[in-house]
Amino acid sequence: MTHFNVLIHQMSFTLPTGKSIFNNLTLTLAKQKIGLVGRNGVGKSTLIKLIMGELHPSTGSIYTDSKLAYVPQQVSLPEHLTVADVFGYGHKIMALQRVISGSTDENDFVILNEEWEIEDRLQRQLSVFGLQYLPFNRPLQQLSGGEVTRLMLSKAFCSDADFLLLDEPTNHLDYAVREQLYAAIKKWQGGLIIISHDRTLLNLMEEIVELTSLGVSNYGGNYDDYAQQKAIEDQANQQHLQDAKKFIQKSKSSVQASYEKHEQKQSYGRELRRSGKIDKLAANSKKGRSERTQSKMLIKEQRMIEQAESQLKQAQEKIEINEEIHIDLPETKVPNGKMILEIDQLSFSYHEASRIIDQFDLILQGPERIALSGDNGSGKTTLIKLVLGELPLQAGTIHHGTNYISYLDQNASLLNPQMTILENFMRLNPDATENDSRSALAQFLFRNVSSQIQVQHLSGGEKLRALLASVLMAKHPPQLLILDEPTNHLDLHSIRSIELALKNYQGAMIVISHDKVFLKNVGIERVISAPFKK
Repeated sequence: MTHFNVLIHQMSFTLPTGKSIFNNLTLTLAKQKIGLVGRNGVGKSTLIKLIMGELHPSTGSIYTDSKLAYVPQQVSLPEHLTVADVFGYGHKIMALQRVISGSTDENDFVILNEEWEIEDRLQRQLSVFGLQYLPFNRPLQQLSGGEVTRLMLSKAFCSDADFLLLDEPTNHLDYAVREQLYAAIKKWQGGLIIISHDRTLLNLMEEIVELTSLGVSNYGGNYDDYAQQKAIEDQANQQHLQDAKKFIQKSKSSVQASYEKHEQKQSYGRELRRSGKIDKLAANSKKGRSERTQSKMLIKEQRMIEQAESQLKQAQEKIEINEEIHIDLPETKVPNGKMILEIDQLSFSYHEASRIIDQFDLILQGPERIALSGDNGSGKTTLIKLVLGELPLQAGTIHHGTNYISYLDQNASLLNPQMTILENFMRLNPDATENDSRSALAQFLFRNVSSQIQVQHLSGGEKLRALLASVLMAKHPPQLLILDEPTNHLDLHSIRSIELALKNYQGAMIVISHDKVFLKNVGIERVISAPFKK
């Protein structure tokens, strides 16, 4: 018998704004590795916070008999805390250090409680995610965002929790740390609920739970299994919809044919009465039978139409509207032989530090697509800033073979958050008319009133899609497109939309991303790995 560790029963949750996130949700989660997927805004992070008790249901209940550990997407800890404090060891390590220095204070021995190996324990826990280099007394305010995430992951995986809840844990993690996370997940013996767009990570799961506007669905297996099952399910639902449409049309045709046949009989009866070929008594009798027959026929036909409409409604309710981007971008085409970018003997260092880039060479020709790979801090973003002219050259040369270069970061910073999507498009494309702008945005699924939404109210995926529309549909679209971690904070549907748009782009591309599946799907041909040296 399966033991369920998280039970959600008829749970509803409404935001203070009045927006309903969950309505009568019932879900059981067993102690296994579970991937939680769904579009941005559907309530994935909210569900985890409800399970953790950070939020409370409006109605219904959530029960768990498990000890939980949670790593949120945005880690917020008091900056005065130290590395040791995060693990709850700060006071013990300070007591140990005082004892080693000669303290005979009884209180230090009480605090230490004979845990003489406390420093070795913390060192082992930090090493799980490669943080063994951190001093125990290092304040959190001196750590990078990636280091804080790794610190929280170390604490979670070294805890005695029965269930780990991780919200987008791979954001800002480089290849090496992602591999450490994958290894930790494979070894983990407890339950696990992960929100992630990382398809490599999701393929380590044993079950996928999908949240949609239609409700919740469970799929056994990993992400690839889910994608296959989902495709079959969607195809079957589409077939049911088509069958329902055919059935309602057939029912209406049948009703129309019956009505016409009945009308012919009535017309024939009226003709007989007018010609005197049938007496009045017989005519009245036939008329009565005809009216009763018509009444029964109308009831039967009404039931037939209602049944057909019910089947159509049921088929429609099983289908979530998921529009895909289908565009043609011939203006972005770059000839095969065109020199796009040439870097020769490039060197760069910050202040007196050793060179982060040393005599680096690169040639990008035609519509080639390359990825820049390397650990955090290895110089990827620095190289991009040099290419864009945001940092001064110290040694070497950079030659641009095109004036049409666009840089898209994960925050879509080219967009003005106070302006609408349409206003941003026209600001970035001053030669475009309003009709041209609306038409271009419609191809990226921003139609009618949706183009009037302010950028500050968009999800991460919507922002990037709006920015892609603004640059790729320009009068002079970029011949070189540079993307810096474009999939961070995006849901899987948004990533697929971005992948579709980039597949239609016909220019050269430089991408910084740790998402190997994304790089494969957008057609990366070459990976340039750090260190960027000759």
